[in-house]
Amino acid sequence: MNARRSGMASLTGLLLWPINFLRQGVLQGLSTVELLLGGFGVVAALVVAALLTPALNQIPGAAGDFAPIGVAILLVPIGILVSLGRRPEVERFFRGVRERTDTVTGAMVVPTGGVRGARGSVVVDTSAIIDGRLADIVGSGFLLADLIVPRFVLDELRRVADSSDPLKRRRGRHGLELLARIQSSPRVRTIIDDRDFPDLPDVDAKVLALARARGAALLTTDFNLDRVAGVEDLQVLNVNALAQAVRTVALPGETLHLQIHQPGRERRQGVGFLADGTMVVVEDARDLVGKEVTVEIHRVIQTAAGRMLFGELASATDANEAQPAGSGTAAS
Repeated sequence: MNARRSGMASLTGLLLWPINFLRQGVLQGLSTVELLLGGFGVVAALVVAALLTPALNQIPGAAGDFAPIGVAILLVPIGILVSLGRRPEVERFFRGVRERTDTVTGAMVVPTGGVRGARGSVVVDTSAIIDGRLADIVGSGFLLADLIVPRFVLDELRRVADSSDPLKRRRGRHGLELLARIQSSPRVRTIIDDRDFPDLPDVDAKVLALARARGAALLTTDFNLDRVAGVEDLQVLNVNALAQAVRTVALPGETLHLQIHQPGRERRQGVGFLADGTMVVVEDARDLVGKEVTVEIHRVIQTAAGRMLFGELASATDANEAQPAGSGTAAS
């Protein structure tokens, strides 16, 4: 008799367990994730029970009629427990999706007339401000993000501007002038962040911490800081990398017009530069320093410092001028 009562109590508990779960969720404040996972577990259990029903109905007698209900009652609590046990994995998945979505959204802007679109944010370090090219990038409209200037970066700029070294002082003051120019630009919004991170030893570490705390990208020209940020999985906008990416593309066989600025390392070579700073090494142009020449490119080399072009004089006139005295053919 006691065994029968115990069995009935267990069966009643199984029947009421999903109802108790929902009641606890409403009255005792289970999280939305837990309620969704529990509901998913109930649905999954009922689907499995429905799939098993044709096989269970083959059981002879009354057992075949009640077996599907009993299996459903058994599977529902199991489905809820299994689903709740997967909560950490589900939270990690949605957290990763949210982070990737925030990264993509932060890199995009949809301008609609005078209405500001959804903008990302970029933390600027001292090297990017002093470099001088940031103001031109901002003025061109290519930087579609709000600029976050940390207070400790401003303090470092002021210290550089007050340095006893004339070169450092000049660069620091120039950086402050460029920052004022950027702040006055209508194309971006400049925000001064007062967080300081006093436990961190230097400005670079503080810049990384601020970018991480704000979920922002890092704008820099510092090669080492770029590498450290990459190791810490922070998005980096390197002005030097941008400059390399937008340099003139020249293919073998193309002709360029440029001025020979200096002799090359090898005998008879001359060196010129394109408007973007790309070096062009020209064969037999050593005697044409200071002159405009037409060069045919025959080789392109990509180095760690950038792209180098090698070519030869394409104009017969330039080639004749470059021919050293005494090398011509004597008339008979």
